[in-house]
Amino acid sequence: MSQHESFRKRPLAGVRVLDCTWATGGPYGSLLLAFLGAEVIKIETPHNVTGVTTRQMLFPRHTHKGGDVHFLTYNRNKKSMVIDLRSDQGREVFYDLVKESDVVFDNFRPGVMNRLRIDYETLRKINPRIICCSLSGYGATGPDKGKAAFDTIIEASSGITSLLSQLLPAGTVPPCYPGISWADHVGGLGAALAIVVALYAREFSGVGQRLDVGMQDMLISMSGYTLTAVANFKTWADPLPKMLWGPFKTKDDYVVLCGHREGMWRRLCKGLGHVEWLTDPRLDSHSKRIEHGEELRSMVEKVLLTKTTRQWLEIFTEKDVPATAINSVEDVINSPQTSARNMLPGFDHKGKEILAPGNPFKMSGLDETFQAPPDLGEHTEEILLEILKYSSEKIAELRKGNIVA
Repeated sequence: MSQHESFRKRPLAGVRVLDCTWATGGPYGSLLLAFLGAEVIKIETPHNVTGVTTRQMLFPRHTHKGGDVHFLTYNRNKKSMVIDLRSDQGREVFYDLVKESDVVFDNFRPGVMNRLRIDYETLRKINPRIICCSLSGYGATGPDKGKAAFDTIIEASSGITSLLSQLLPAGTVPPCYPGISWADHVGGLGAALAIVVALYAREFSGVGQRLDVGMQDMLISMSGYTLTAVANFKTWADPLPKMLWGPFKTKDDYVVLCGHREGMWRRLCKGLGHVEWLTDPRLDSHSKRIEHGEELRSMVEKVLLTKTTRQWLEIFTEKDVPATAINSVEDVINSPQTSARNMLPGFDHKGKEILAPGNPFKMSGLDETFQAPPDLGEHTEEILLEILKYSSEKIAELRKGNIVA
């Protein structure tokens, strides 16, 4: 296989990431890098026999032979090495690894890496090409930088939770957990993107850099036009609820559709069998349809109540109207689209096939392989011998002192 073909199959081949992350956001970010071919070495502690927090069975009813669904999901395609980073000897081992690596990735509170003496300013003296990415709740600057931050905290602090309340009846307490960890996953995605950009920039500068990614910053960025509008227009009110956008009741369930843009509107009218709406003076422009939004939604839903969701989806597909059912997780698992995109691949975990979310980055030639998460310290010996070239005697001494395991 040529080098060109090898990089097509694994575009981040040759990139070594020292993964000091825990919980969800950091492990998700490093998982994406692993999916793209990076060698991700999960650095774990010997002081807790269960390893880092993600090995502590967050979901004890959903486990298989020592791994719960959380750990099995976010730690695939990685290696595990156990080092005592609180000891001088352990830090020396880590420093030796930094010399042979490209990225150090953590998601601790700001200041933790400094206390461990493995922060960017320390590591850049050991390897000027090192890239240090820190993912935290609020970032490394500002009055909130030291606050404890988990996903639900960041969603609330970023304004996202308050936006959910606008969709609920007046006086309803907004949900504090929207079903998945938005801040964690968007934060991990942002960190992975920043790392790839820094790797690209290093090709020209020859030096690494420090990356400071805040989950709150990522969600504020995702607020998009809503934040711009509220910051600049005193009377802003989101018009989407008044548009033909979102869920509508059908005879047996709901259908989610979009008919707010001109072409969509025309196709929707034809699909609903009401082409006369196209010449209705109340509805002949986008602004008028917003003005009469409540009335229009009522008109549309009255028609939708005459058929089932499945029947309407067949019609809307034929007419090219953007529409879908509200799929359950089970629906997604069994969807031909999920299968076609290889978004629920299996991997063997100690004799059992485990299905987990696949690689969202589809690239021509990319080799999509999915490996089980490592056992605690499974690759310590391999890394010490093959990457650091330590002697068997030195490794035995480190093990005896519980510096590595």
